[in-house]
Amino acid sequence: MTLRQMLRVLGIAVAAVVMVAGNALALTAQDLVGTWTIVSLTGDPYGPNPKGYLIFDANGRFIQLLTRPDLSKFAANKRDQGTAEEYKAAYLGTLGFFGTYTVNVTELTRHVEGSEYPNMIGTDQKLTVTLTGDELKYSNPNPVAESSPIVVVWKRAK
Repeated sequence: MTLRQMLRVLGIAVAAVVMVAGNALALTAQDLVGTWTIVSLTGDPYGPNPKGYLIFDANGRFIQLLTRPDLSKFAANKRDQGTAEEYKAAYLGTLGFFGTYTVNVTELTRHVEGSEYPNMIGTDQKLTVTLTGDELKYSNPNPVAESSPIVVVWKRAK
């Protein structure tokens, strides 16, 4: 094969990789390792300024916790003595879950091992992820309004 033919083959290969990847570069699990803080969510019950962390470790484990910033304290000041209304507000204003994760190009799959919402346990969440600098973004099906997904934006904690 001549040098000209090798350069042509190399050029075609590079063009194919660019076309497949488009604007999204292939991610590895290592790209996600660390602590992320919530920036925003759309279509979700955590209010306009949610609080939360998403942590990925190097061994393929993750944990996520989201809360409303305006959760009211229980009047009795005891966790096991809330009223029905206090329990409902606390439950609906908080979501925590954990498990394992894998990354394949731009798809993040989270296998949920434990959650305060039992229906999530044992499920897999397949999310298309974009990572731009220190910003991680994905959309997630909305369990309340199935027609509008939740768009979640995180920033890497410094």
